[in-house]
Amino acid sequence: MSKLSEIIRNFLVWLYVLLTVPVFGTLAILTKKHLWAYLWCKGLLKILGIRIRVIQERALPEDQNYVFMCNHQSQLDIPVLEEVLRSYRVRFLAKKSLFDIPFFGWGIKALGYVPVDREDPKEGLKSVLVCVERLKEGFSLIIFPEGTRSSTGELLPFKTGGFLIPLKAGIDICPVAIWGTRDILPKGKLWFNLKEPTVSVFIGTPIGVKEFSLRDKVYLADLVRKAIEEGLAKIR
Repeated sequence: MSKLSEIIRNFLVWLYVLLTVPVFGTLAILTKKHLWAYLWCKGLLKILGIRIRVIQERALPEDQNYVFMCNHQSQLDIPVLEEVLRSYRVRFLAKKSLFDIPFFGWGIKALGYVPVDREDPKEGLKSVLVCVERLKEGFSLIIFPEGTRSSTGELLPFKTGGFLIPLKAGIDICPVAIWGTRDILPKGKLWFNLKEPTVSVFIGTPIGVKEFSLRDKVYLADLVRKAIEEGLAKIR
């Protein structure tokens, strides 16, 4: 992509964000339909010209829900995963401060996204219980077990608290690896680097949790981490 094209796309995408977040946020609040979040993410990816390459070990039944565990490289991970996993009624866990952003935060709250307060253990437990309820309602969840974006692209240490969610709900974990979003929008940056706007997503084989107890969360985290590492290796 030429530099001029990149400049134009950066201008258009921020104009898109400024103009559409209030509109789509209000529509989400009024209708509580996830369609608005999906369409907003799709529009963002379209303006940026991002291509998504999906590698999948096996087809996942669309009538089943999962806890998708994914590495976290960029804010772009969210719209990419909304596009790739759109058939599974996905909802994200997101840091609590995002829910205070006018229209954006109000919209994701109305759609059933789950706020996470990492500083307060009691609030963290409440989030776990809300997530279990979402899974029982038939939604899938997307969790970033690193807890934050990796500035280098390498996997950060996993936080094991999120593994209580699939264990309590008895829902399989599906490991997901994403690569390319950090090159486009690194942590802490506002400029989209569109020289090579291709993102790769690996969807692994689900890991059953019914044979594990809550005490096995560290072991389960190691299994998921290994699966994501293998996915990243296949992408590369």
